[in-house]
Amino acid sequence: MRVRMLIAGLATAAVAMGVAAAPAQAASGCNHSVCVYTAYTGSGYQVWGEFTHEVHDGHIDFWGPGRPRVSSPNGYWPARHDTARYSGRGSGQVCAEGWSRVGGRWNSIGLPCVTV
Repeated sequence: MRVRMLIAGLATAAVAMGVAAAPAQAASGCNHSVCVYTAYTGSGYQVWGEFTHEVHDGHIDFWGPGRPRVSSPNGYWPARHDTARYSGRGSGQVCAEGWSRVGGRWNSIGLPCVTV
């Protein structure tokens, strides 16, 4: 209880002095032909991605803390076209694996991961 009161007092003093805690930072990264992006939302994070070049038939799988695996729709993806944003909670590693289907066969074309 005493520690909790001390922390509350320090937080109040910091606000009174105009010092705010630094918000969690967004993280991004690329690997081969796929980039992953994250943004802090206040109650968790959002993740989305893009292919760095045109993909005629593909999708990106996303997973991370508090985020069950989800896939963007299969289909044509122009270069640098963002997928939808998917929400998650917690901290740890968030990954996005890009897949391209050529000749009826799925090929992994990038697996970037970042820490949130």
